Amino acid sequence: MKLRLAAAGMILLCLLSLIGCGRKTLPELPKDAIAFEFGSFDDVEHDHALFGTIEYNGRTYIAYGSINRLYKPSLVASCVGFIIQDENSSSVVDPDNTDRRIYTMAGDPEHNFLMEYDDTIRLMNQPTFLRAIDTNGKDIELPDYIDSLGYAFWGE
Repeated sequence: MKLRLAAAGMILLCLLSLIGCGRKTLPELPKDAIAFEFGSFDDVEHDHALFGTIEYNGRTYIAYGSINRLYKPSLVASCVGFIIQDENSSSVVDPDNTDRRIYTMAGDPEHNFLMEYDDTIRLMNQPTFLRAIDTNGKDIELPDYIDSLGYAFWGE
């Protein structure tokens, strides 16, 4: 009997953890959302790594890092727009797709970092973080919830 209760408890715990790993509550897409188009940046100084870029408030952003265990959806300030899925995208061309969204982060008033999150992926979805290129080599506060991906461009 104890074995059955223990097994039932483990099953319930697993189900609850799966539900908890699902959809995270993030700010909604605003009515005046920006439709971001991808550009490209070739890091010719290091290893000719080619980065996808977006422009926001006159700044260019490229990939920087991923989340670590300290991230919480409450760290997100607002949704500012979505990335246009075009012919250069790895997904199906759909100009009405607004699910790949860009967010600003709370505690980052200069917007040195932006978060990209695909709202269509329900299980094991992880946001990625973009960093403004003009912060390269500058002493800025790196959020403790972001783990660098170690790109040579960022000197890591």
